[in-house]
Amino acid sequence: MLEKKFADIDKKFENVLNKNKRKLENAQIKPIHDKFLFAQNGITGLIAPPGSGKTFTYLKMAAQQQELDEKNPFYELVVICSTSGQFDQTVNSFKDIIKKSKLVCIKDSELLDWIKKYQRRVLKYNAINEYINSKFKDPNEEMQRIFREETLQKQTERDRIHFEEIAILRLEDLPS
Repeated sequence: MLEKKFADIDKKFENVLNKNKRKLENAQIKPIHDKFLFAQNGITGLIAPPGSGKTFTYLKMAAQQQELDEKNPFYELVVICSTSGQFDQTVNSFKDIIKKSKLVCIKDSELLDWIKKYQRRVLKYNAINEYINSKFKDPNEEMQRIFREETLQKQTERDRIHFEEIAILRLEDLPS
């Protein structure tokens, strides 16, 4: 009975795969280079017990990638996550080899917030570039959000100044 259910699931997945083959292939995580099979369109993370060589492996990957494309490093940032929020001895020993990527140390308890903020900055950067490339004619959804946010901030600042002026006037009207 269970085998039949699993076979049915396999068929469903096969049908969806065949139906969406082109889209799925385009969305597939692609290697940077034939000799360097790490993702070029995502985040690479290493999770393993302490002392297992994660930092060493990560730094070595960044150094190898530098050799694949001498002009443009794939890793804009190499984020090292630690409990102390400081580089450990491994990073301090090998950091001079990493010439093209910026090494950043993030405290492990702050990593998810940092990633969220970083993604927002990238999204904003891409939206601005897209808007510029459209010759300022076609703001995408993110650019419209930026405009609304900027307008709201200006309005809030104007309101704050206005309320301060009212408060000063009221203070002046108080009997001495």
